[in-house]
Order: sequence, then structure tokens, then C-alpha cells
Amino acid sequence: MVLNDAGTIGLSLNGKAFPATGAVVAKPGDAVLVHYYNEGLQIHPMHLHHLLQLVVAKDGVPLDQPYYADTVLVGPGERYSVLVMPTAADIGAWAWHCHIVSHAESDKGLTGMVTAFVVADPTKSG
Repeated sequence: MVLNDAGTIGLSLNGKAFPATGAVVAKPGDAVLVHYYNEGLQIHPMHLHHLLQLVVAKDGVPLDQPYYADTVLVGPGERYSVLVMPTAADIGAWAWHCHIVSHAESDKGLTGMVTAFVVADPTKSG
């Protein structure tokens, strides 16, 4: 997930700003590996509602002691790799955003560095 706050794109995730950001969809039992890369000029504390992120690497180097985080602070030029492992208790749609309010919200509502993590119910089709 490329984090950006500069240039012509501005506040974006993978080159898109909400609502154009696509949701990440997983099923209970999946292990989703996410690589954060901050190519911007500011810090971006990335927060995933309801699900913890298991931080497994920093700047491409596996951690000797991975740790769980509610919010992962990604500084300019930094890279973090996290695992998200939803269970059946996590079924639903969860906000995923930069925790700096002005990076994810304006007076018109959600914008910029916002997406969703959707845990699909495997018992329902469509």
C-alpha cells in the first residue's frame, strides 16, 4: 500500500483518494500480507478498525519479534510489512485509514487516505 501526501496525487493510497480506493476483501482464515510504503513527506499512522495488524518486517527486514499493533506509524521513506488474519468473528466492513484526521476527512466527509478491509461471510454468496 503506497502512502502519499505530495505531488499532483496528494493524499492517497496506491495512487487513489477515497472514494476511488478499492477495498481489500478477505475471508475468515485468510492471511493478508500488506506492505506499507510511505513515499510522501509526512508521517502516516495507519489504523485498521477492529482487526489487529501483526508487524512482521521493517524496511524489508523480518523482525526477530513480530508484534501486534492497532496503528502502525510509517514515516517518510519507511516500509512496514503487516499480516492481517481475520476470523469468523471479524465478518464485516472495517475502516482503514491514516489516523491523522486531515489526511482522511474534510468538512465534506471521508476523503484522501481511506479505504476498507472487508471480511466476507463465506456462507453467503454474491
